[in-house]
Amino acid sequence: MTATLRRAEPRDIDAICNLLSENMNSKFPPERWERLFTPSWCMDSNNIGIVAEDNGKIVGFHGHVCSSRPLGMRLERFVNFTSWYVLKEYRGQGLGSAMVRMAISEPDTTYMVCSLSPKRVDFYKKLGLDVLETERFVWRRDGHEYDNLEFIVDVNQILMRANPAEAKVVEDHLGLDVTPILVSTRCTQCLLLLSITRKKDDVTYYDVLYRSNPPLFTSRARDIAEALLPDDECVFAADCRFVEDDGPGAEVEVIQSPRFYKTSRVDPRDIDLAYSEIVLLDLKVD
Repeated sequence: MTATLRRAEPRDIDAICNLLSENMNSKFPPERWERLFTPSWCMDSNNIGIVAEDNGKIVGFHGHVCSSRPLGMRLERFVNFTSWYVLKEYRGQGLGSAMVRMAISEPDTTYMVCSLSPKRVDFYKKLGLDVLETERFVWRRDGHEYDNLEFIVDVNQILMRANPAEAKVVEDHLGLDVTPILVSTRCTQCLLLLSITRKKDDVTYYDVLYRSNPPLFTSRARDIAEALLPDDECVFAADCRFVEDDGPGAEVEVIQSPRFYKTSRVDPRDIDLAYSEIVLLDLKVD
């Protein structure tokens, strides 16, 4: 059996979702997989992924979640890799590696993998992707005092007070299981997008998917945790690259499987977890 690769097209979506539901993760019905192809921020139907096809049958898929986002004065293109799967009978032919090489062929695009099976770490390294992150900072309430810190949680109020770039991030994620918070001081503000989920040892993680204003976030992360967390069974967590110092007051936690990236244009600290399969598929942040 021999398969060929081509760019996925909208007409392939039903077959792709059935492939993933029946073979990759049967706990996700096809309707859940369809969310990968319907984000409001992605208007590029020409890059939803790559399929392996044999005689008209789709036997493999390498998914792409695309976004165009402002960084400073320029617009950058990002692609989050998702849902990489090849039927067992087609493995061993080099289809998987060929998919990734085809996927990273555009030099002006930043590629990112945020939910990776530990089995594929060495594979991505061999294909030329770099490790983006291996650790996160975790803050707990410690009873310290703080001041000059306000949270705005009402979406309408956030949209009124956010700058245009921040407002666009909020609008793009409306209807998804993401919690936006505008952190405000007397002089400046920082938008957070949080994923709030219960994880190991029944601890609820307030995971940072996105933060604007890195200096403010860095200087006030410990205070944000103290003000935000409802009790001792909750933690405030952020990938270490989101913080510009050593995370005073935080524990360091190893990420289960490293995040990967490939770029020639974007600083790692500007590669976040929003606009990804995490928010579209309601995944826990690893």
